Amino acid sequence: MKKSIVLLLAIMVSTLAFAQKKEKKGIFRKKKDEKKVSWGIKAGISTSDIKPGDLFVLDSENVQRYKMNVKDAQFGLNLGAFMHIKTGKRFFIRPELHINSTRTDYEIQDLLRTSGPLAETVMESYHNITFPVNMGVKFGPLRLQGGAIGGLHLAGRSDLKDYDGYAQNFKGMDLGWQLGIGLDIWKFNFDWKYGGDFSKYGNHMEFFNKDIAFNGNEKQMKFAVGWTF
Repeated sequence: MKKSIVLLLAIMVSTLAFAQKKEKKGIFRKKKDEKKVSWGIKAGISTSDIKPGDLFVLDSENVQRYKMNVKDAQFGLNLGAFMHIKTGKRFFIRPELHINSTRTDYEIQDLLRTSGPLAETVMESYHNITFPVNMGVKFGPLRLQGGAIGGLHLAGRSDLKDYDGYAQNFKGMDLGWQLGIGLDIWKFNFDWKYGGDFSKYGNHMEFFNKDIAFNGNEKQMKFAVGWTF
């Protein structure tokens, strides 16, 4: 986490120095022919804040079979594109399209096991496509924005498939919210966003033909660097 933030700050500083050299008369000066609609590409990292309590899974006879908890949420990567639409002197709409890759490590214990380790660490990786739509206001190079985000599952891999009764059941589009700030320096964009899902974390899981979910929602922080064409 700290290394990633330091890296992003270093990129911002070097970009600012490059932009100052590129536009000696002022990097923040508004151009007379500024476009009402522009688009660009972006890439970034994300980190999740997931702190649900233990989850107890019942088998087909309603006996407690597994005890699960979230051990660690790894950093995720995302690539995407955006469109910036000016709707007034300061107001804008910013729809985006992202492809994301994330991973979560779980600790699971088979309560009926009589030998071997009490608990094991297993991994699930997810690949999804998200559709953020933000609205906001811009003051010079600074953007303040917020909006909704939808997501669809594309693919993934899970070590939980080795446990009896497990299945994945992604139920259409997930919905969430996000707030953030952005900084535009020449053609470069820097974004920091914080948001969460409306649904419970882990609601894609099934055990013994029953839906399960942790008692909590996922919160996520994202950092991204973009380029406007």
